[in-house]
Amino acid sequence: MLLAFLGLLTATVSRRLSKAESDAGHIFFERMPAGLRLTRIGEAVLDHANRIEPELFLLERYLMGQEEGIKGPLRVTIPPLMMTNDVSKDITDFANKYPEIQLEFVGDNNLVNLHQREADVAIRVTHKPPETLWGRKLTEQHAAYYAAKDLIDISELERGNLSGDLPLISFTSWRNQIPKQIKNICPNVRVVATSDDMITAMQMVRAGLGVTKMPRIIGENLEGVRRVSVLPWERYIPIWLLTHPDLRKVPRVMAFMSFIAERIGERRSQYQIPE
Repeated sequence: MLLAFLGLLTATVSRRLSKAESDAGHIFFERMPAGLRLTRIGEAVLDHANRIEPELFLLERYLMGQEEGIKGPLRVTIPPLMMTNDVSKDITDFANKYPEIQLEFVGDNNLVNLHQREADVAIRVTHKPPETLWGRKLTEQHAAYYAAKDLIDISELERGNLSGDLPLISFTSWRNQIPKQIKNICPNVRVVATSDDMITAMQMVRAGLGVTKMPRIIGENLEGVRRVSVLPWERYIPIWLLTHPDLRKVPRVMAFMSFIAERIGERRSQYQIPE
């Protein structure tokens, strides 16, 4: 399972392991019916590797910091939902402006380990980025409740009847399954589904199952969906642009962060409550 997740074949790992043991002249693993088990020498090698690894990453970041010119590989991690048409256009424009930078993207909602070079730059939706990283807040965000247009058209809520039925798609991450501010406005709110993923919730909203909270940048651009006007806007999680402090002055990192910060900064109004 783990090898499949890493994109490796068992035969490939076995071949590489056998070569490493042959080169070292030592056996690192015992081959057991249930799998592999570290030998005494294997445990010692793993212990040394764990202590050496941070130094190797430190050296790699140092060498990257000595590079000149805006060129070379650049790994960027960004949540898939943030890759809107506008952001995709921004990145395309950046790539055209700096053709010698080889972009690589890691689509992930979690903050990958920038200390271990899993990425060079991270665009993240977070209230509190790690203090060990360097960067800036790109924009605050607001959110609202959205539903399929067909569902809104038949809803009593839009005709001023706040006692009308309100089918809600809740999230497992919410403190209360039904937010108190919604219950106070619409007493007949009911949970029709719960999700741990925004993409899944979006699809259920589009299908007309119920309403849910989305950041403005998503809800306002989702086809067939409209904001439920009787429900209030809420503050949402800000967007940050982050890198490792050792990489902040690397030319290609500086170029990317400056470019993206300017572009998203120009569109802050799309992420926040309309004035």
